[in-house]
Amino acid sequence: MLLRDSIIVMMALFAAFSCQSKDTQLETALGSAGENRPTIEAVLKHYRTQDPVPEKFKAALFLIKNMPAHYSYKGDSIYLYYEYAQRILSNDTLTPESQRDSLLMVTKRVYSHLPERTVPDTRVISKDYLIHNIDLSYEQWKNCPWASQLTFDEYLEWLLPYKAVDLQELDYWRDTLSLCYGDGMRNPVVNDVEYNTTTGVADMIRNEVLGKINRHGLYTESGLPLLSASLLHRQTFGHIPDYALLAALSFRSMGVPVVIDETPVGARDEAATRWFVILSDRGKEVTSEWDLATQIGWSFFPYERGPKVFRQTYAIDDRRLDYIKNAKYVYPFDITVKDVTDKYFLSSHVSVTIEKHNRSKLKDRYVYIASAIRSTQDHIAPSAGPEPDGWKIVDFCKLKGSKAVFRNMGREVMYIVLGYDGIALIPISDPFILKKDGTTQYVSGDTVFSPYLNKWCNKPI
Repeated sequence: MLLRDSIIVMMALFAAFSCQSKDTQLETALGSAGENRPTIEAVLKHYRTQDPVPEKFKAALFLIKNMPAHYSYKGDSIYLYYEYAQRILSNDTLTPESQRDSLLMVTKRVYSHLPERTVPDTRVISKDYLIHNIDLSYEQWKNCPWASQLTFDEYLEWLLPYKAVDLQELDYWRDTLSLCYGDGMRNPVVNDVEYNTTTGVADMIRNEVLGKINRHGLYTESGLPLLSASLLHRQTFGHIPDYALLAALSFRSMGVPVVIDETPVGARDEAATRWFVILSDRGKEVTSEWDLATQIGWSFFPYERGPKVFRQTYAIDDRRLDYIKNAKYVYPFDITVKDVTDKYFLSSHVSVTIEKHNRSKLKDRYVYIASAIRSTQDHIAPSAGPEPDGWKIVDFCKLKGSKAVFRNMGREVMYIVLGYDGIALIPISDPFILKKDGTTQYVSGDTVFSPYLNKWCNKPI
């Protein structure tokens, strides 16, 4: 998620976006580039004159129009941090635990401010970097048998983007990772089954990456994420999302169409919060179970449930853009996601009646649905955000009369509705369970301590 400072900047940058023509959106994106505007315009000129392939020009337009929603670290401090990380990861005398703890210590002491200092990519991206990404991904789409099944619109999201997550360094990651993990691509095993298929190529890359990295399961706080191609694959620790990202970048570097899906609240603490999905030769979305450690196409946690699953996209979501422009309180939602909950879980549209005495407290018509955080620990840490402890906001909607209708909510989850009273987010409904059959069961004070509720949340409401 973007931090609140970035949200404020986005509100200013996107004020002109809504209800505008595509040309005006391009002008807004160019305006957000500031002194870097000539660089962005040079990319468009390149595809108008020097390399006039219509699809490449459209790809450049897609990237530029949505680029104000994507951010990088501002200034040189991040490079100093990465230089320090390079030394730590190169020190063979340090255990993985020591490497992790060293980066955590220097993050807290010196670099904790970095996530608050960001800049839109339009202001820092270079012409050569953007053209290189467009040209290489386009060549892969047109010439790689494992990518040729993509439509142009699929190419825009599954292969083209120059980064997979925000704050990722604008380095030549495609070249770096294809060099690190391209042995199998340079010396393929030819047979009549997997050869040149999307799933076969992806599994070959996955096996090579998994075999080369020195990974330890140290899933604890570990400092700033190493969002550099030269570092991400060298870390000996990391969370599941780190290795899902490494998989996605490695796949894209060699032309395999892939996206990242994630759930804001898992059924088991932080498990399965991010994973990758490839688009197979048959045009089917094939998911991992979580990250590099699981086979592609294995069943996705048959016992898993969750409130939402979002796909990280490059394109701006119009609904969330409208929210940022109009809400009096702006929750730091990611603005470049797509709701894909119904691809994973049974889901329902949930209609909640907000009583008049609660509606009268609200300062705008936006309301929020929060999922109970289930933990196997004895204690749930206090919320780091604006939610009450034990809850995590997963979506929003706009009140229509007295009704709040939340779409595609995962079943077998406990929820509560929150609203903004001008000071804080407050509960405006009783907690309720969206049951497996799609019905709702409100939780009263008489039932809140029932062992039956342990299935959803082990912390009293």
